[in-house]
Amino acid sequence: MAEPNQNPEFAEEVIDLRQYLKVLGKWRKVIALGTLLSVLTSAILSFFILPPVYEAQTLLLVVQATEKQQVYQTPQGGLEGVVGSISRLPVLTMNTYLGQLKSEVLLQRVIDKLKLDPDLYTPRTLSDMIKATVVKDSNLIDVKVQNSDPVLAARIANTLSREYLQLISEKNQEQMTRSVSFLKQQREATEKELQKAVEALKKFQAQPRGVAVLEQEFKKKSEDLAGYESQLKMAGVELEQLSAGVARLEQELASTPKMVSVEKLDPDTGKIVTVQDVNPVYVSVSQQLSEKRAALAEKQAQVRGLKGVVDSLRAELDRLQAELTGKKVQQDKLQSEVDRLKQTVETLAQKTTETQIARSIDLGDTSVIVVSEASVPSHPVKPKKKLNIAVAFVLGLLASTALAFVLEHLDNTIKTPEDVGRYLELPVLGVIPLVERRFNKNVPAEGKNV
Repeated sequence: MAEPNQNPEFAEEVIDLRQYLKVLGKWRKVIALGTLLSVLTSAILSFFILPPVYEAQTLLLVVQATEKQQVYQTPQGGLEGVVGSISRLPVLTMNTYLGQLKSEVLLQRVIDKLKLDPDLYTPRTLSDMIKATVVKDSNLIDVKVQNSDPVLAARIANTLSREYLQLISEKNQEQMTRSVSFLKQQREATEKELQKAVEALKKFQAQPRGVAVLEQEFKKKSEDLAGYESQLKMAGVELEQLSAGVARLEQELASTPKMVSVEKLDPDTGKIVTVQDVNPVYVSVSQQLSEKRAALAEKQAQVRGLKGVVDSLRAELDRLQAELTGKKVQQDKLQSEVDRLKQTVETLAQKTTETQIARSIDLGDTSVIVVSEASVPSHPVKPKKKLNIAVAFVLGLLASTALAFVLEHLDNTIKTPEDVGRYLELPVLGVIPLVERRFNKNVPAEGKNV
């Protein structure tokens, strides 16, 4: 079976590991020298040139903190909520405390406190020396200060902690002082409004026809109306009785004859004769009917009078009711304003007292606690000599090896029979030994292949 034709141009390039090893062996001195120079340079820099850097560490515990910043919303609960939001301190997050630790104001206080050279130490340069981080899943803040002077590093760390607590207390004092001043001003203004409202209420109540007078008058009129209505009811009952009596007497009178036959003794003749005479029953009933009709007319007149009085009283009560309702609404409005202002004054007074108490509290010592103060470090943290030398060794070795392969690539001289085949693409027919002459004729000559 014939083998497939292979084009040398597309032949797969095979990596010869022995060739690489030969290159490394050929340039081993360059590699060793480059690595040695790199290690020596790193050692000189680490031991003699780079200044040692010491690190002092202090730990702070934040007592009052939340995970997320509270978003401001319209205060709930009316005036109490509004005044409460003014008179209380905001709840800060851990990131807020962390940001305050590296604020320019605080760093300048540390510089002034320690009397550091302003040409060497500024808030920016001091901030570069300080590293503050929050310990994961805790309310702890780890503060680290690096400086070439171990004593100064510890002093800066401890002064930073103390000044931070003092700064928080001062800011608390400033905010609470402003809140107290604001609450006092509002209380004084509200008390003036309350005085005006009380005077307006008293003036309204002192009117000739005030609510109290109208209420008394309305009460009296209501009692009079109730009395007249009772009389009217009784008069109505009596009127019905009289009307029934008149009707009965009228019926009785209608059924009673006016004249009756009466037997009398005639004085002239001495005989008993029958004559027509007025019926005494008719006369009696007629007289009773007249009396009843007179009583009925009188009672009707009384009922009409009572109805007139009742209607008049009802109309007057309606007028009083309308007047009383209107003035009562005005009085209730004035009284409500007085009550509201009184409540406002009481709330402002209470919050002023609470804010004054809060102002007297040292918030720096209550919200942040120094768990551990910084001690003077005994060993520098920079430079890391062993690590620097190890990194320099690795980098020097890699750089020297890369340089060896570059030199090998640039070297196109022929030194071995393999170079002839590689560069000239010609077969090697043989080698000519190189004979070196020596002054000592007893020593045999050595040869070299080229």
